[in-house]
Amino acid sequence: MQKYKALRIINYDSPALMEQEYQRRINDYCTYKTGISINPLQRGLRLSKSYEIFVVNNNELDMLQEKIEENTSKINSILSKLPVAAQERYFLKVLLDEIMSTNEIEGVLSTKREIEDAISTVTLKSHEHARFKGIANSYHSLFYKPFSPIKNVSDIRKIYDEMLAEEISESNMPDGEMFRTKEVYIHNNSLEILHRGNPDEASIVKGLQEFIEILNSEDYPYLIKIMVAHYYFEYIHPFYDGNGRIGRYITCKYMAAKLDSLTAISFSHMVNSFKKKYYEAFTETSEPNNRGEGTMLVFQMLKIVHQGQLKLMEELNGSIELLEKVNSLMSRMDFDSALEKEVLHMLCQSWVFRSTTIDIEIQKMLNITRFKFGKAMDGLINKGYAEKTKSRPSIHRISREFEKEIVDSK
Repeated sequence: MQKYKALRIINYDSPALMEQEYQRRINDYCTYKTGISINPLQRGLRLSKSYEIFVVNNNELDMLQEKIEENTSKINSILSKLPVAAQERYFLKVLLDEIMSTNEIEGVLSTKREIEDAISTVTLKSHEHARFKGIANSYHSLFYKPFSPIKNVSDIRKIYDEMLAEEISESNMPDGEMFRTKEVYIHNNSLEILHRGNPDEASIVKGLQEFIEILNSEDYPYLIKIMVAHYYFEYIHPFYDGNGRIGRYITCKYMAAKLDSLTAISFSHMVNSFKKKYYEAFTETSEPNNRGEGTMLVFQMLKIVHQGQLKLMEELNGSIELLEKVNSLMSRMDFDSALEKEVLHMLCQSWVFRSTTIDIEIQKMLNITRFKFGKAMDGLINKGYAEKTKSRPSIHRISREFEKEIVDSK
């Protein structure tokens, strides 16, 4: 949107021209008026004057929405070329990246192993406790469970409890009926206030009711409304801690209902890649002289989604090429049993899609006993195709030598 200037930029040259441009934009027949208002922030304080959030659906924004929907069809087409098990492997890889990223954005320390363990407890339907199990289960459900809209504010508190209740310190837990009761401030490294959430629980509940209304409205283009809603949730800031993770999850949830699940579930990962632009888009919308315009915000958010799709397609196409090499190579190899070949193929899929699969998951997917799995694995290890990487839980992977053989094969 190089030619489309923010109102605050126009104001530098001429306040009168800015006022004229504001009236033109907000009254344009292509403009979507959301019916929700914000009080812009200046010098750390919310101004008393409020402005309705509006979005001008100009040509660039319209084209970007069209490209995103076209890419969803392309991603689904690429996925259809993969076996179901391989699709699941790639989904779990994207899920791992997503959880790592949404934690990193919020400064929550987490290791790859912790996230892998959390995902494993979810996929195996284990009752064992694992850190981040709640967030892993919530994201995992986007791929396997039908979409259910958020209908009331208690649904938001339920999402919070299921995702983050065990991750939030006691001092940061909500102290109201459902949400926080005291004011919160977001600071930068210089301790300047960048944002203030709604001041009390009553205003939070009112704001979240408006949030839900626009989220489920059929009066606006789908992608525009969920990005405006994403901003508004962070503007309300209903919790002391966890707002960013909850807000991005809800956005993923609604994106998954419209687009492909991989595009939706990679949202935080791409936000993390463009973190500066993400926060700049929020700041721009809260700038007083922009008078509630959300056009630049929506455009930047959708650009992040679009870039994520391009990365997904590049990765998927590269993975398919590698999997074709695996299939070609394995078709020329000798195995002691068909099971040996199946187990090795599962290990290869994990390697291709950079995901860790514990042995018990392979046993369940192939519906075999531990004894049969062990016998097949011993044969693969003796042939130099596989190696053990962990005992508890037991994990195997393809050997480094076999990796090189795959890469060098034609």
